[in-house]
Amino acid sequence: MRNFLLRILVASQWGASLALVSGCGTHVESGSSSSSPEGATSGPSSGSSSTAGATSGPSSSSTAGATSGPSSSSTAGATSGAGGGGEVDPPDASAPLDPYPDPTCVGPFHDGGYYGQCCYEVHCTAPVGGACPAASEAAPHLDDLPPGSGTCTCSAEGEGAAGWIQGPYANRTASDPASCCYLVGSISCEGRPLLVRGEPRVAPLARAPSAWSQTDVRRFERALADTDLSALAPAERRELARRWAERGQNEHASVASFGRFALALMAQGAPPQLLEAAHRAALDEVRHARLALAIASAYAGEPVGVGPLPLHGALDDLGSLEALTLATVVEGCVGETLSAIEAEVAAQAAEPPAVRMALQAIARDEARHAELAWAFVRWAVTTGGARLRERVAAAFARALDQVGTRAPGMADRDLPTSHGFLAEGELHRLRQQAVADVLRPAAAALVDERGSSAGREFSGARGNAVLRGGPAYLST
Repeated sequence: MRNFLLRILVASQWGASLALVSGCGTHVESGSSSSSPEGATSGPSSGSSSTAGATSGPSSSSTAGATSGPSSSSTAGATSGAGGGGEVDPPDASAPLDPYPDPTCVGPFHDGGYYGQCCYEVHCTAPVGGACPAASEAAPHLDDLPPGSGTCTCSAEGEGAAGWIQGPYANRTASDPASCCYLVGSISCEGRPLLVRGEPRVAPLARAPSAWSQTDVRRFERALADTDLSALAPAERRELARRWAERGQNEHASVASFGRFALALMAQGAPPQLLEAAHRAALDEVRHARLALAIASAYAGEPVGVGPLPLHGALDDLGSLEALTLATVVEGCVGETLSAIEAEVAAQAAEPPAVRMALQAIARDEARHAELAWAFVRWAVTTGGARLRERVAAAFARALDQVGTRAPGMADRDLPTSHGFLAEGELHRLRQQAVADVLRPAAAALVDERGSSAGREFSGARGNAVLRGGPAYLST
C-alpha cells in the first residue's frame, strides 16, 4: 500500500494533481510515485462505494434498510409521542424528550449493492420555532449528514417502519444548545453510485441480447469464451452471475454519476483539467459495466444487459461547493480508494484469466478516479477556506471510523475468491488496513494546515510510519 499512499498524497497536493490529470490520457503518472501497483480499486449501497471497484446500488427500486430502530429503547415506527423515532405526527413541544439511545447497527446483513447493516449515528440541532422538528422534517437542520456513495442513506420498508432519521431525542449534554438529537441511518455501499434524493439509482437488468453484455476487447472476449466453469456448483454459478450483474448495474449507473459530477464541477467554476478527468472517468465506467455484464452473462449462460436508467430528478440540484466536497470525500476519496485496493487484491486472487483481466482494468481506473477525488477535494478546501476544511476533516473522521469498525457480513454467503469477490472476513481486514495505512495518513495530510484543528482530527493517524513498510496486501 506504500505506493498507493504516495499516489494519493501526490494527488491531494493541488498543484501537482493538475499536472497528473491534464495530459496523461487514460493513465495518471505521478512522478516518483508512478510505480504504482498495476492497479488498485469499492461500497453501503455502491459502491460501492462506494464502500466499496464497482459502484453499486440496490438491484431494484426498493431501498435496503432496517425494520426497527437502532435501540430497544427507541420507539421506532411510532405514530406519535415524544422521544420516539420515526413519528408521523409532529412532536408535542411541551412533552419532555427521552435522551437519545446508543446508536447501533440493525437489520439484516446485505452482501450485494448494499453491504453490511444499516448503522445509525447521532446528529443534533437547536430547536426550530421553539420545538424539535419531526424526524421527517429534520434533515435540512442537521449538519454533516452522510453525504453520498460509500455512506448511503437507508430506510425501512413497510407502513409505520422507522426511516433513515429517527427522533427527536434529548441531548445527553443538557447544556448543549443543540438539544434536538436524531439517529441517522446509513449503510455501506461500493464506489460512486448515482444518488437521487439520497437513494441510489440503477437501471433494471435485461436478460436479452444486448451490446452491454459484450465488449470490443478481443483478448478479453477470447479469454472469457475459454473460461471453464464446470467445477462450480449450479448455485455458485447463479450467485456469481447475480453478483457480477449487480456490479455491472452499479458501474453503468456510475457513468451518470460522473456525468453529473462534471456538471457540478462546471457549476462551481472548477479548472478544466478536473472536468477532463471527470469525463474520462465516465468513459472508464462504460467499459467497466460492459466487462462486468459480459462476465455475468458467461456465468448465467445467457446474455445479461441493462435497460434504461431512470434519471428523473437527478439534475434538480447540483449542490453547493460544500455539499459536493463532502459527498466526494465519502464516495470518491474513501469509496473509490477502497474500490481500487479491493479490486487489486481480488485480481490477485482471481483464477479465470478473463476475471483477472477485468479486475485489473477496474483497479487501474478506480485508482485514477480516487486520485481525481482527492485532487478535487484539495482544490475545494483551498477555495472554500477554513470552515470547509473543518467540515472535510469531520467527514473524513466519521467515514473512516465507520469503515474501520464495520463488522463483516454472513460468512456462509462467501463465494470462491478465485472468481472475483473477496470473503467477508478478508474484506473487513483489508479495509481496516487500508484505513490505517492509506486513508488516515492521506486525509491528515490533506486537511492539515500547519497544525490546524482540522488536522488534529487525525491525531491517531500513522503518518510516515506507513512508509517504513509492514504487512501489506498490495505489492510495493
